[in-house]
Amino acid sequence: MSMKFETIGKAVKSTGLTYLGSVNSSSKLLKNGKLSKQHTYGLYLSPASTSGYDVCSHSTPECRMGCLATSGHAAMDVISGKFIIQNCRINKTKLFHEDQEFFMQWLVSDIKAKKILAEKQGFGFSVRLNCTSDINWQNVRLNGLNIFEIFPDVQFYDYTKNPNKFMGKPENYHLTFSYTGKNWSLCKNLLSRGFNIAMVFNVRKETELPTRFAGFEVVNGDLTDYRVADSKGVIIGLKFKHIADKQAEHEVINSCFVVQSTDLRFNQINVQTNVSELV
Repeated sequence: MSMKFETIGKAVKSTGLTYLGSVNSSSKLLKNGKLSKQHTYGLYLSPASTSGYDVCSHSTPECRMGCLATSGHAAMDVISGKFIIQNCRINKTKLFHEDQEFFMQWLVSDIKAKKILAEKQGFGFSVRLNCTSDINWQNVRLNGLNIFEIFPDVQFYDYTKNPNKFMGKPENYHLTFSYTGKNWSLCKNLLSRGFNIAMVFNVRKETELPTRFAGFEVVNGDLTDYRVADSKGVIIGLKFKHIADKQAEHEVINSCFVVQSTDLRFNQINVQTNVSELV
């Protein structure tokens, strides 16, 4: 039976969840406030099928093993054996699938409140709903509208492995496509059309990221998470992040998902299309 949403406070009490989403809730999102002057509302769900529901339709074995759902505070949570953060994300994901109307009413109310607060404090406001998921939010509706239509004046952004999201993409939704190690042809196609690609590199520090890869410019994606401000047709270089499972980490860092400095395309220079001329 569906629950009736009244207020955020009552939703917290009835579900046992401390919160649904939050602003600047990770070290990466915190950088948005400092460098991009953005308060970013982030939603963290339980990735892939870890909740019993699949929220990452195009995930690969490598990204499932190396998912950042077990990095940062979540990694400490796993190492301590408490699993508080993981269980919270599982419960939120179940709520999304089992009582979607209630979930969406809560989400809309939450975004409204956080947007007002950001504006009062003199910050821009943006939303990243797929911090640890890859849901196609264009297909999730409340009273006939998706979240981008409910908030036409809010900037949304995400990373995705789903190329179908780029078709008919809302104007206020910025997407960065993720390299898997097996989709380079698709990546090149999107780059040539002015879209950006996220790529993970096996480097010790950000200054060791390449300046170019296969002829395309590489920019440091670890300075801020606010991908909306990036140039067009570039590769967003990300340093490999450590996860709680060290055996899985070893497998992932040596997989096709992570680009090694020995890759012949590392710092390769080719003449590319001038993306400023692209539509």
